[in-house]
Amino acid sequence: MRIGRHSYAIDYGHLALITFIAAVVFWYLLDARSVSLSVNNLLLVQPVALFALAMYLFILPQCFHKVEERGAEVADSDKDPLDESLPMERSDVVRIAALSISLGLMVFLLEPLGFDLSMFLFAVAAMVICGERRPVRVVLYSAAVTLVAIYGFRAMIPYPMPTLLL
Repeated sequence: MRIGRHSYAIDYGHLALITFIAAVVFWYLLDARSVSLSVNNLLLVQPVALFALAMYLFILPQCFHKVEERGAEVADSDKDPLDESLPMERSDVVRIAALSISLGLMVFLLEPLGFDLSMFLFAVAAMVICGERRPVRVVLYSAAVTLVAIYGFRAMIPYPMPTLLL
């Protein structure tokens, strides 16, 4: 593709995929809004859909790459840093697996332990898995995340969440 004196290469596969995803998200948002405009029905769907459509607009320019006259792509500074495969070490895989297991445990323990305690334990586990070793920060941050999440959900959703302490 040529615009003025500049040539651009288009990544058609990436463009088609993100356009398809954006179209499905837009259709889903319109369908959800056609059923009901109630806040309770759109509480999660509308903000996530608008965020996904905004992300589409940010990703769209990355499908077009400036090309030099000889046909080679422009210098290293314009290359996508995510194109190169990063070395995946065993510790990274173990950390990802541990976070996945702790998230699964949190979801499983929401009902028996309560939303507050299970969310607090997940936040503690996530911080420890990700490398935080100072206990005061782990406890304070996990408590803050738990308080904001529980009281935020209670303010937004009239759902009776089983909690142990809050």
